[in-house]
Amino acid sequence: MRKKAYITALILIAALVVSGCGAQTSSETEQEKIVPVNVTLSQKEDLPEYQSFPGKVMAVDEVSLSPKLGGKVEQILVREGEQVRAGQALIRLEQKDVINQVNQAQAAYDAALANLSNLEQGQFPQQLAQLESALKQAEANFNNAKENYERMKELFNEGAIPKQQFEGVELQYNIAKEQYESAKTQFTITKEKTIPESLSAAKAQVKQAEAMLSAAKSALEDSIITSPIDGTVGAISATVGGLASPGYPLITVGNLNSVEIHISVTEDRINGLKVGQEAEVTVEAVADEPLKGEIVSLSPFKDPMTQVYPVKILVPNEKGLLKSGMFARVKLMVALHTDAVTVPEDAVVSYDGTKIVYTLEGDVAKAITVETGSSSMGKTVIVKGLEAGKEIIVEGQDLLTDGAKVKVEGRGDGK
Repeated sequence: MRKKAYITALILIAALVVSGCGAQTSSETEQEKIVPVNVTLSQKEDLPEYQSFPGKVMAVDEVSLSPKLGGKVEQILVREGEQVRAGQALIRLEQKDVINQVNQAQAAYDAALANLSNLEQGQFPQQLAQLESALKQAEANFNNAKENYERMKELFNEGAIPKQQFEGVELQYNIAKEQYESAKTQFTITKEKTIPESLSAAKAQVKQAEAMLSAAKSALEDSIITSPIDGTVGAISATVGGLASPGYPLITVGNLNSVEIHISVTEDRINGLKVGQEAEVTVEAVADEPLKGEIVSLSPFKDPMTQVYPVKILVPNEKGLLKSGMFARVKLMVALHTDAVTVPEDAVVSYDGTKIVYTLEGDVAKAITVETGSSSMGKTVIVKGLEAGKEIIVEGQDLLTDGAKVKVEGRGDGK
């Protein structure tokens, strides 16, 4: 009997324990149905949209220098990384043959110049003076012969002298006249044609010799490769004793006081950029903090190989830490969404491809289907389905369903 009473008591205690546990579980379930949330307001604002682009550091002025003439490399005058000035000699090619050409051309020019000088100041003036003297003598002889001829002609006509004597005087007159005309012709031709043509030919020889000398000197100058800019020596591919050919670069020089970051932009983004626009540049190899730059070039033409638009960003490099060829990332504002309805990115949840924002209606969460646009700076543009000024749930939304009861634990203004 006592054993039966003991068993009954145990059953009653167990029943009470089970009953108590069941009541507690039911209470907890009721509490779990109310979801704690934080809310904020949807905003209407101008939202800038940013995009990050990979890029490459390039010197602003970077030139690859190749020889104008072929030859053997005789001397390399600089080292990679060395600072150079515009006009400074970098590489010298073998000059022996070129120097010989200069000497030969100089000798030919000197000879042509001496010949011209001799013609202008010696030979032709002397020749012309001799011809002029001969002309004056021929003229004097002619005048005397003419005077004698005219006088004898009168005497002959009067019968004072015999015909034979007159014919002798007439012959002397004709000879003197012919000699005078010949001297005059020779003087005129020499003065107006022979000498000018000879001088012209001599001057042409001087000009030709001068051109050959200039070409030889240019070749001598071209045997020394000089820097066209102030800058830093980059890669040197030349070797002493090696052959150099026109069109094949031997050395690179670049100005790294400022550098350009070269990026590529797709056609859907290029019209959102403009020259002078600020850029935020990150080069992890040299700087922890972003660097400031600005767009200096927007190509209006696609690269035919990559089908994107080349864009250049100028970045100051006073310390010289940025090196040509380094990789960089450039953050640019690619669009400005004006008067856009925005919500925090986390406020938008997706269910089977449908975008939903939960709004607060009293103590109930209401699921609103929305159409979203771009996201930037932690916010998402709502294109359709939501107005500005609505209270939206930004924490706890992943636990909600449409119509769920909520408890607001915090409020923000959406900014």
